[in-house]
Amino acid sequence: MLIIFDLDDTLIDTSGSILPFKLKECLKQLVARGLAVGDFEAAYEELVWANTRAGRSEDTLVAFVKKFGKDDAFASGVLDELTKPLPSNFSVATTPYAKEILECLKTTHTLSLVTGGYAPFQMEKLEKAGIDRSIFSKIAVSENSIKKPFYEDLIQEFSTLPQEAVVCGDRVQIDLEPARELGMKTVHMRWGRGRQVPKEDWMDAQIENLRELQGILLR
Repeated sequence: MLIIFDLDDTLIDTSGSILPFKLKECLKQLVARGLAVGDFEAAYEELVWANTRAGRSEDTLVAFVKKFGKDDAFASGVLDELTKPLPSNFSVATTPYAKEILECLKTTHTLSLVTGGYAPFQMEKLEKAGIDRSIFSKIAVSENSIKKPFYEDLIQEFSTLPQEAVVCGDRVQIDLEPARELGMKTVHMRWGRGRQVPKEDWMDAQIENLRELQGILLR
């Protein structure tokens, strides 16, 4: 079976280990540019909380500066911080059992990774999480987060029927709906922002950690 994984908040704990750090760095830059937030720690907590409710961190930062009378351009001046390299000693946490399950599944299934974002930063996150790239038969990065063409290519490359392929990811619209349209099986990972998403009737499964995926694959 072909199993296609998302990266952020599926294999790695982006919401818990990377975004809090990145948002603090962005806030520091905003303050240095003249944003008067008063209590820095209170502002930071508000920013982190707001980000759990937003679709993208970029949108969170734009909405945040507008509360202080600033415009989109003011926020855009710090958005590149979100994809700058992490400190050399920074460790990225995986989601529970991610490495264990990947090692187990690679012996009986074809594993691929389709992630959205800035390619060098995505690969850095994978490396700092200690996930061996060789586990995956294919790694693809969609810079615009449109994944359907990559799913189609993988099905063709590995001569797999859509119904014999599984996509596992946390974001319904980006990760799972394109898979559903192609007739692939879908597993929703309830992690990060994905925790707030209720199960849709069309989803094949919804999981809290990757260990649960093993049982689903045996059905």
